[in-house]
Amino acid sequence: MLTKRPTAEIIKEWERIFEENRNALMPNRRTGAEVDEYFRKKYGYEVLDSEKMREIVEYNIMHSNHNKEKLPEGTLPIINLYKVKDSDVIVGIDSVTGFFQVEGKDTEIMEEIFDDLFAFRGLDAMDIENYFLVAQYIECTNK
Repeated sequence: MLTKRPTAEIIKEWERIFEENRNALMPNRRTGAEVDEYFRKKYGYEVLDSEKMREIVEYNIMHSNHNKEKLPEGTLPIINLYKVKDSDVIVGIDSVTGFFQVEGKDTEIMEEIFDDLFAFRGLDAMDIENYFLVAQYIECTNK
């Protein structure tokens, strides 16, 4: 999970990881429904009903070309919201695209869940062309 502003050195490292790994990667991205099911089976949670949070997650999909391109034409995101038990961490998962967002003040739990979901979800062909996503995927799968 990216938690700080990247430096030129960090970006060069992402590019190095990308060059070393992209040709060996095959698309393996799971569906949004699979990501949602994985989260619910692995983590204790309460279903959260927050229109404001749902709008935030949807906004982050619809205002990112990379994420929006994963929506089939004429389809809107279907956002499921959860509050992780015994924490302030909120997870929003789009059942259509597999986009997810993890928010909260407990950064240790946030990072753990984000990295786990990112590794589980995998990459599609478009993701494999993005040096940041490839580097993040390699980092998350090597934990």
